[in-house]
Amino acid sequence: MIMHYTKISLAACLLVVSTAFLPAQSPKNNVRIDTSRTIIRDAHGNVIGESFEVRMEGSFESRRDRLKSQKIAFFSNNIGLTSQEAERFWPVYNEYTDKIENLKVKQRKVLQQLAEFEYMENEKDVQAMLDSFLGAYAEENGLLQEYYKKFSAILPPRKVARLYQTEEQFKQILLRSIRGR
Repeated sequence: MIMHYTKISLAACLLVVSTAFLPAQSPKNNVRIDTSRTIIRDAHGNVIGESFEVRMEGSFESRRDRLKSQKIAFFSNNIGLTSQEAERFWPVYNEYTDKIENLKVKQRKVLQQLAEFEYMENEKDVQAMLDSFLGAYAEENGLLQEYYKKFSAILPPRKVARLYQTEEQFKQILLRSIRGR
């Protein structure tokens, strides 16, 4: 189940951010969460943002909920969303991530099918599979363009640019966390 956050205030973001960097333990769910905070600097040493590493134990649902809370705080902080922007941004962003997630599932299925092309006797079947493969990525491009316009209607250009940077930073943090670095 994907949660949608329609209203989020700057105070709520700060509360989540302030608690996101503290080790926590919840006896109720048997969850232990360790986070470490890192300052991100550009090549000139200027501070351009913050990141955090997450190590979580506990049930899948509790980890997912905690991760969603930290993602909201991380994005709101790094993008610099005002409470008015956040109120309009999160429903659109949640819709976007739902569609991207569904599209990624479709792309993985196509890639799995594409891996079996050597066993296909008919060249037309291989060509149809390649067309499906390219179509899935063209669909992703269309989705990115559609939501770029929607994000631009809500946020100024600098914050839209920061959104894309923040998404990539968050993915990298999650990958490093999974890899144990």
